[in-house]
Amino acid sequence: MSTEDKLIKRELEEEMKKIEVPSSLYDFAKNIKKEEKRMTPPRKVRRNRTFKVAAAAMIALGVTAGSAFFNPAVAEMASKIPYLGQVFQTKSVDTMLWEALEKEGYHKFSLGMTPGNVTSFEIRIEGSEKDAEREREKITAITEKVLKSKGYDSYKIKVSSYIPQVTPLTKEEEELTKLGVNLEAELKQSGFDILYVNPFNSQIEVAIPKTETSVEEIKQATTLAAKNEGYEKEVTIEIVDIEKNNREDIWLGYMRSIYEGLALKKEYHVTGYGYSYKKNKMKMIIKTNLKPSDEVAKETVIKIREEIVKFVESEKPKSNVKEDEYEVIIRDKSGNDLPY
Repeated sequence: MSTEDKLIKRELEEEMKKIEVPSSLYDFAKNIKKEEKRMTPPRKVRRNRTFKVAAAAMIALGVTAGSAFFNPAVAEMASKIPYLGQVFQTKSVDTMLWEALEKEGYHKFSLGMTPGNVTSFEIRIEGSEKDAEREREKITAITEKVLKSKGYDSYKIKVSSYIPQVTPLTKEEEELTKLGVNLEAELKQSGFDILYVNPFNSQIEVAIPKTETSVEEIKQATTLAAKNEGYEKEVTIEIVDIEKNNREDIWLGYMRSIYEGLALKKEYHVTGYGYSYKKNKMKMIIKTNLKPSDEVAKETVIKIREEIVKFVESEKPKSNVKEDEYEVIIRDKSGNDLPY
């Protein structure tokens, strides 16, 4: 943990001492860390950073201005952070669920979050259906506690089981895996910037960053190295724009928070999302179960758009996508754009 993280954690704990909350909830949320994706610029004064993290703790705890437990100073600062910004600055709901289940002793399970008219959370534990039946009530209660702590009210929970099935690698797959490792090591040793080598298709695929210009040399070196290993395959080079991928990852982080914050609250009628990122422009597509004729359609669409814009405009200037353009498209139940 960095020195800055320790300072913020200490500040957060000091603020949380002032907020009366049930001990179980306090234990559950007090270790919230300041993750890289929401790091504030060094220029920001320490006081602002403190309240930002303290506000994040309030969201995790479900503490709002209308709660019985409430610190006026922290609540005032939290009110200045956009709703979706608060979602973004706290742990994602799937991370919180995973940690809560592990804390209760569950270690062999899978967790799925599926979009739809109502977002579905499916927890599958290793074992038989009888095991799932035995644990269903407890797991459901843990899941609901986390979801309600974030103020969410639009979801369904399914608890089931699975029997792990491990399919061993074939002899050919083992040999190709070894080939890929050897080729990547040899190319890197020769001084080439290699992202990965994939020998499993009819051609050997070598991915390199856009900044690596020795395309033909890499192709020839890979062909020769593969031949020495007993494989004569054509080699293709995939050029990867790492900077673009990094910017797209930032936008995807925004989109995940937008989906979580909107889809898990009934008032927004959100059922899913899509996106397109090209030429430094992000097109966000928000899917709803609204019909144009619905009384709440216009009001809801305007509210969704306002929430997204407030969130993006508060986060974008602090990131590597500050120069990017973006567009918000909200669609009705039939997939048509809502014109508000």
